[in-house]
Amino acid sequence: MMVASRAGDRGTVVLTGATSGIGLATARRLAATTDRLIVQGPETRSSVDATLRLIRDSGSAELTYVECDFTNLRAVARAADTIAQFGPIDALVNNAGIPGAASRRTTPDGHERTLQVNYLAMVLLTERLRPGLQYGARIVNLASATHTMAQLTLDDIELTREYSAVRAYARSKLAIVMYTRWMARRAGSGATAVSIQPGVINTELLGAMFGSIGGSVEIGAQSILTALSAPATSGEYFDEGQQAVPSPEARDDDLGDKLMRWTFSTLRDFV
Repeated sequence: MMVASRAGDRGTVVLTGATSGIGLATARRLAATTDRLIVQGPETRSSVDATLRLIRDSGSAELTYVECDFTNLRAVARAADTIAQFGPIDALVNNAGIPGAASRRTTPDGHERTLQVNYLAMVLLTERLRPGLQYGARIVNLASATHTMAQLTLDDIELTREYSAVRAYARSKLAIVMYTRWMARRAGSGATAVSIQPGVINTELLGAMFGSIGGSVEIGAQSILTALSAPATSGEYFDEGQQAVPSPEARDDDLGDKLMRWTFSTLRDFV
């Protein structure tokens, strides 16, 4: 079923990773077009007061900030429950992400840090918010063109062997595309989920791995806004606002199903 999102105008939008980069640029745009904007960041409220004022001054949306460190899965579950208290959600933008670290790092939960922050936390948040999504809601999951560089080896998904920063990042983004496609195959969901490559954007995240390259964060924000409102079939992949074909690995739905079995087993204490 191809539908256009109901969240392009008013309603409630949840945006993660909203305190810098593409997320901040997107938040400022959404503040002018939504009734309620719920934004997440890892920082304490007091440390982002100026940023939140910038978002608030960009429009008339009722703004709520939810502090949550995605390296802590229990905190992600609590954040989802906090967000759910605000009522039905018209759109969820999963933008939060980090670059791969120079050397392999693990979270207090015991997972490779990039995989947890970029993928596991996103799945956990989305699954706990799913009952509160309006019928016809749009879910936008930020992936990356780097997913085409990755292969998913389930027996070492945590990269205990042959770790590299780019491999960790690319693999987490491949997992996001596969999760988005799996969401489309799941029966009973009234939401439309898409994954996107927002563009090669000059952010601290990209710079940490590739140096200072790419265009303005406004390009990335526009890619998100397009994905929120464009007619789309659930599971589709957008590249800078245009429907595109993800990698062959991402389109391997049998492998995607195996990934999701591993994912839900890993998150079994929370979903």
